[in-house]
Amino acid sequence: MSQLKKDLIVTGIPRGGTTLTAALIDNLSNCVCLSEPGWQTKWFLNGKNANNLTKQVTDDFKEIRKKILNNEPIKDKRNVDGTASTNYFNSPKNGVRQKDKTFKKRSVVLPVKDKHFTLGIKHNAHYTSILPELIESEKFSIIAIVRDPVPTILSWLSLDIPISRGRLPAAEGVWSELRDITESKEELLIKQVKIYDLFCQRYLEYQDHIHLIKYEDIVKDPSIINKLTGMEYERKLDLENQNKNKYYDFKMEEKIREAITKHAPHALKLYPFKKKKEKE
Repeated sequence: MSQLKKDLIVTGIPRGGTTLTAALIDNLSNCVCLSEPGWQTKWFLNGKNANNLTKQVTDDFKEIRKKILNNEPIKDKRNVDGTASTNYFNSPKNGVRQKDKTFKKRSVVLPVKDKHFTLGIKHNAHYTSILPELIESEKFSIIAIVRDPVPTILSWLSLDIPISRGRLPAAEGVWSELRDITESKEELLIKQVKIYDLFCQRYLEYQDHIHLIKYEDIVKDPSIINKLTGMEYERKLDLENQNKNKYYDFKMEEKIREAITKHAPHALKLYPFKKKKEKE
C-alpha cells in the first residue's frame, strides 16, 4: 500500500491492542488519535445502513479536523494529564476488573503543528462492521490489529463488557453475519470463538486494502507504527505484552484451543497452533 492518508481508521479485534495502537499514534509528531468517540457509537447503535454510517464517519472526520485547527475542545477518553491511555482496565476489585476511573471522557484541546496533521479515530467492531464501505470510499488509510486468539478470549472472559456476554451491539445492526452469531443459542465460548474468527475472516478478505498488524509485533517493536506513518514518537511509552496477564483464567486455555481448532479456520491462518510433540 502507498503512504498513509491523513485520515486514519484504527480498528481490530476487541481487546486486541487497538487502544495501545491508538495511544502510540497519538504520541507521534503532528498526530491525534481519538479513542472510541461516544457520539459515533450512538450512530452505530441506531444505524442499519452501512453506506449511511460511512458517510457520517467521513463527515465527522472533516468536522473534527476543523475543531482541532480552531483549538476547540474535543471530548475524548484521556488520562488526567491529557495523554492517551494504553489500557482501559485496572486491577480487579472484589474479583472483577473495572475500567480505570482516572481514564475517562474529557474535553481537551488537542494541539497540532499544522493543517496537514494526521487524524486517527479508533473503534473496533463499529468500523470493522463497515470495513468494505470504508475501503470503497477511498477516504482513509486503515489499520487493523489482531491478537493471539487464546489470550484475547481469556481477556473477554475476565471482564464485564458486551463481548464478555457474546454481544457487540454497535456492529450488529449492519453486519448480518455477526448478528447471526450473537443471536444464536450456542454456548458463550463457541459464540466468542466464532466472533473472533469472523473478524479474522473480514481482515483477511480485505488484507490488500488495509494494514493488518499483530499486537505481539507492536509490543516487540513499537517502531512499526512510526515507520508506517513516517512520524517520530514525541515521548517513549512503556509497553508490556498482556498475553500472560495474571488475571486471566488459564484453566480455560485448553478448552479455548479446542474450540478454535473446531470453529475458527481463519484465526488459525493468522495464528496457527503448534503441534504438541508426541511423548517418546
